[in-house]
Amino acid sequence: MVADEVRQLAGRTSAATEEIVSVVQQNQTLADEAVRGMANSRTQAEQGLVLANEAGAVIVEIQEGAKQVVGAVGRFANQLK
Repeated sequence: MVADEVRQLAGRTSAATEEIVSVVQQNQTLADEAVRGMANSRTQAEQGLVLANEAGAVIVEIQEGAKQVVGAVGRFANQLK
């Protein structure tokens, strides 16, 4: 009788161990996916920063061009007086 109980306990222990291993593997998979997601987010954020800097440079060029146009129009208007 004791031997049967020991076998049953061993079987339950084995099943519980397998379940624990499965949960740990699932957690590892989820952690790996989270790390990949964060890496992708970082890459996209870095690309966004590069694009924002490029856009800022273009805006500065547009402002400089607009200033030159305003200056040229002002000089032209003065010559017409």
